[in-house]
Amino acid sequence: MNIEQLKYIVEISNAGSLKTAAQKVNISLPALSQSVTKLEKELNVEIFHRSRKGSYPTAEGKVLIQKANDVLEKLQEFYDHAESFTHTLKGELKIATFPGPLDLLADQITLYKKDFPFIKASIEEDNSQHIIEKIKKEEVDIGLIIYNDEDIQKNKNILFHKLYDGCMVVAVNKQSPLANNTYITEKMLENQPIILYNDHSILDFMQNLNTLENNMEILFTTNNVETIRYALERNTAINIGYDYAFKTITGLANNNSYVTIPFVDTLMNTYYFGYIYAANKGISRVAKEFLKRLT
Repeated sequence: MNIEQLKYIVEISNAGSLKTAAQKVNISLPALSQSVTKLEKELNVEIFHRSRKGSYPTAEGKVLIQKANDVLEKLQEFYDHAESFTHTLKGELKIATFPGPLDLLADQITLYKKDFPFIKASIEEDNSQHIIEKIKKEEVDIGLIIYNDEDIQKNKNILFHKLYDGCMVVAVNKQSPLANNTYITEKMLENQPIILYNDHSILDFMQNLNTLENNMEILFTTNNVETIRYALERNTAINIGYDYAFKTITGLANNNSYVTIPFVDTLMNTYYFGYIYAANKGISRVAKEFLKRLT
């Protein structure tokens, strides 16, 4: 038995197939299959059920895979401690973020690089669902996203850490008849031209407003924040989105041409902003040191 075999069985469990796992760990499919078979023979335990539909852990396999996960996390801790003795932090930090905190991250990365000049850092902007997928594929180390309880339940292999509680709001031009309201109800949205930021939590929230589904005029969705700002400033549409976005995103925050109004029942449209990382991979010391600056 070796560490690579432990990584392989964890990766196969996450991927659901030998082929996908082989691509992620960058070895050939026959070599991966042979390595797992050898481990099963050594332990005298069948770890995976194999079929044309994929490879799934047996009851015994689930227990062993969890133990393998624990071992890999401890191994990462070992490496982190060994690295700390050198007093020099090296490595790579890949971050994907929802648009809101991009300016904050840029400032923090600049300060971080001053303290640890040997770190290679990168930031990319995307919507929350794409970032979740990138974390699963280990394309980035940390994701800063908007999420809800359903996302937590659906993604057991991801660890979610909440930084902020928020709610959905309606943004309207100050000249709009809606601007004088303290709260927004579903009825008020009837026949209003609406544009949405293309994020799964926002789209799911809109689907739940189903009592008016035949009378809600959604013009289009977009990932361009400037398009949303443009429509709000010219009073050509209203926007439904995260209150966090209107507090932090350059172009949307501190804009005097429109106001944001909460829905009447805020308990039904709450969300969280926070950071995520892959549970099976753990989090490196490079990432830990950076997160200390955000929390």
